[in-house]
Amino acid sequence: MKKYTIMSKIALVICSGLIALALINGATGFINSTISFSGTVICIVGLLIAILAITILERERLKRKIDKS
Repeated sequence: MKKYTIMSKIALVICSGLIALALINGATGFINSTISFSGTVICIVGLLIAILAITILERERLKRKIDKS
């Protein structure tokens, strides 16, 4: 993760923070009590897919950068 771009690092931090908030909301209902458990799970899965996509794209970018050198 040391060689990721600044935008990717920011996106990963935001996604991680939102996952934490979704978990807190799912457990306590503090942020929004009307969201159901399935809505929380869908939110977490979507954010995990975003993290996975960012990771894959950064690996491909680094691989292309190494191949050019």
